[in-house]
Amino acid sequence: MQRVVIAAVALLLVLSVSAFAIEGSQPQKETAPNFEQMKADHLKKLEVRMSSLQQEKACVQAANNQDELRACRAKHKAEMREHRDDMRKRGGPGGPGGQVPPQFN
Repeated sequence: MQRVVIAAVALLLVLSVSAFAIEGSQPQKETAPNFEQMKADHLKKLEVRMSSLQQEKACVQAANNQDELRACRAKHKAEMREHRDDMRKRGGPGGPGGQVPPQFN
């Protein structure tokens, strides 16, 4: 009787492990194109941010007084706010209807 119980438990363990293995292997096929798209999108966003920061840097370097410096910061903040609002309207990553990147533990 004990052998039957041990055999049943071993069989359930093997089946559950194989089910997880099958389930775990499927998302890799789906995430490959997703990963490439996410990577391209992220690089594009980085380029936009870097360009904006370079423009702010040039503005700050050209500033001759405190008021011009404040104007540079205000302009940059307004651009970033506009970009953020645009992302929210389009449902960007993490927003309503947006693609949420996978969480890794």
